[in-house]
Amino acid sequence: MEHRNALTQALIENLQAGQMTDPKTPGLYIEAKRSRGQIRRAWKYRRRIAGQSSKSALKLTLGSYPAYSIAAAREWAATLNLSAEQGLDPVQVARVERAGHLTVADAHALYMASVRKGEHRTLKPRSISGKEYIWTGDIRDQLGARILQELTDDDLWSLVLAKGKTAPIRANRLAAELKVFFKWCAGRPGKVAGVILKTNPAVTLEANYFRSKPRSRHLSHEELGWLLTAVAEEKRIYQRAVLLLLLTGCRKEEVLGASAGEVRDGIWSIAPERTKNSQTHRLALGPWGRSLLATNRAWLIPSSRKDGPMLAGWYKVLARIRARMELAAGCPVAHFTFHDLRRTLRSNTKRLKIDLETAEAMLNHKKTGLEEVYDGYDLFDEKREGFERWENLLIGFAASAGLCDALSIPDESRPSFDELPGRPSSPQLPLA
Repeated sequence: MEHRNALTQALIENLQAGQMTDPKTPGLYIEAKRSRGQIRRAWKYRRRIAGQSSKSALKLTLGSYPAYSIAAAREWAATLNLSAEQGLDPVQVARVERAGHLTVADAHALYMASVRKGEHRTLKPRSISGKEYIWTGDIRDQLGARILQELTDDDLWSLVLAKGKTAPIRANRLAAELKVFFKWCAGRPGKVAGVILKTNPAVTLEANYFRSKPRSRHLSHEELGWLLTAVAEEKRIYQRAVLLLLLTGCRKEEVLGASAGEVRDGIWSIAPERTKNSQTHRLALGPWGRSLLATNRAWLIPSSRKDGPMLAGWYKVLARIRARMELAAGCPVAHFTFHDLRRTLRSNTKRLKIDLETAEAMLNHKKTGLEEVYDGYDLFDEKREGFERWENLLIGFAASAGLCDALSIPDESRPSFDELPGRPSSPQLPLA
């Protein structure tokens, strides 16, 4: 039964069950219910929107009393009444107001939710991780708290140009991601998700504003010797990761993100969703490579801090290795990245008498033209032989430096003294 008495604190606290309306505020009432031996009272609102049928009356809940006081409840209901009396749905009005004053962080959260669902395009996990990396590293702290609709192209250009002073390639990637994000916000997908952006401030950004030269860095045979010497001093888990990168020529994400289940009977199969060109990459390595793939853990390179692969901290590992290389060399060693190990493998294929087609297959480079359409052979056996030649060359360098034990090279793969690189009878290549 509804009560028409003016709302007071005493009346509300005496309400044991039922509803009590507020004569001063149309549509506002408080409802009391018994739950688990306690009386719970909640502020509610019910009113027909002007011009609409009574069947479509608006029903909303504010929250519990006394968390929301009588004054707070009346203020809430009064705001709803302003819209309802004008024939407007106050929920929709509030939604539009919020959409027109979203922070960049809120809008980006909606954007990433859409990306993860694959609503318009299914991205690989590493592509999604790349977007998150750019957001946390280059956008969030600078623009996250800003109102999306207040940003200008000058704001975005300032961010990109500042990054370009120290990292021009990353600045280009930042610009590209900003363009994609703001295009989504200003387009239909963003509007459907609850974002209102009438003007796209990223239209003038250029994803290739900073000129970049293709990298050509690869390690010489002498540098490979220093690398193996440096890696020999690392913990076994770091050894395995770096040596697998070197032996396979795989991309960093492909090695570090690999599960143990990808390796069966000594053959490593990388699924299409984990490769850059979306095609399966099967690798059969020599004895050393197979020993590096062997593990009783769920991940090939497991993290020691969480259940999953070890994906972070590798730049420090590489810096540590390069510092040891310089000690071994007695001179500076030019900067290189893990991807340069992939380029190093490819740069040695001709010396190892590996034909062009097999060399490209070893790196899982995609076939082009009619060859891609008609030739489905993956050169598995040819790749196996190519990887074994590359492995034997590296083992020769390790043996010359006395590193076979430190690098856990299987006895069956170790060359005899007469077979070491640099001796007249050696079938291996001399140090460059």
